[in-house]
Amino acid sequence: MAENEHKYPADEFDNPPIGPTGMHRGKRSLAVRLVPYIVTIVIALALGIFAWAFFSGAFNQRATTAADNAASTSAQTTESSASPSDTASSDASSSSASSTDAASASSSAEESTSDSVSPSDTESSSSASATANMAATVIVYNGSGVNGAAASTAQTLMSNGYTDVSAMNPSDYSSLPTATTVWYNTDADLATAQSIASTLGISNVVQVSGLSCDVAVVLK
Repeated sequence: MAENEHKYPADEFDNPPIGPTGMHRGKRSLAVRLVPYIVTIVIALALGIFAWAFFSGAFNQRATTAADNAASTSAQTTESSASPSDTASSDASSSSASSTDAASASSSAEESTSDSVSPSDTESSSSASATANMAATVIVYNGSGVNGAAASTAQTLMSNGYTDVSAMNPSDYSSLPTATTVWYNTDADLATAQSIASTLGISNVVQVSGLSCDVAVVLK
């Protein structure tokens, strides 16, 4: 059949373009072609790192450290949230213990002070003051050689309440003691002698039998 004998008019299919047609695709760029390889390499590296961490224990060590940190944080939170009443109770107990110790120390000091005072000294002083005979016969002998010493001492005793006091010179100087002394006649006169010695500041108190008075003060 001749070309001019076609029953259909000519169209684009009667003059196809030069080159391939249809589903053919053009050539892809280098970057596009490398993407699958790059993705594969990254995935392989990630899997390798994960496997190394898992089998070497690094993963477990990090998990343990995280658990320890969580436990420490929880303990600190518990301590910080302790009840204020517990703290107040502890402070009150410490204060009470300190007060008890202070009271014990004070009591011990008072007992020690009380024990340091001799009962015999207290009884002796109290007895001398309570039983001194203010009407006892008292003679003051001037063995000092100082004029008026005996009279002055006698006046001092009378000013302190003794009613029967006299002053004189001794008849025998050789029998006098070497230091100022208070003599007393009997045991009943001891309290009076001690009271007189205390009044005059005399430390020597001696019993001498046969005195002509109850108490004698010998000045030296």
